[in-house]
Amino acid sequence: MHVLAGLFLVFLYEIGAAVILPTPAELPLVTYKWLPVGWMTLFAVVGKVVGSYLVFFLGDRMKNTERFHRLVARYDVLHAVMKWSERFVRRYGVFAVFLLLCIPGFPDTISLYLFALIGQRPVLFSLAAGAATAVRFGLVILGVWSIGQVAQ
Repeated sequence: MHVLAGLFLVFLYEIGAAVILPTPAELPLVTYKWLPVGWMTLFAVVGKVVGSYLVFFLGDRMKNTERFHRLVARYDVLHAVMKWSERFVRRYGVFAVFLLLCIPGFPDTISLYLFALIGQRPVLFSLAAGAATAVRFGLVILGVWSIGQVAQ
């Protein structure tokens, strides 16, 4: 029963990491060493997909507000970031989300919100974020295994 509770915590953490926590997605690999890695990865991926969809839902609602448009118009830096992000997403699309979110140790909350403000396919973007989480977990597991092999 404690394994299921731990996996549920991983699921909740990934939702939180997508929506508000500026922490890396692979943090549960370090903190929950007693959980099966395969199940932890599965629960993390599902949590990231759910969290990313929530972010895209919130971003879609936020980008249509008058307050958001005033904020972007007021600050040149914010306007430049939004313009660059829009060009980046329009050019590379879902592949850009996937590649950016595959970087281990990189907090993906800000990236998800930027893509949410620009993207128009939340389900596809959320699935890309989930797939990137699986890749990140795999890279971290491979890195830890490699370090363990070198240390022996």
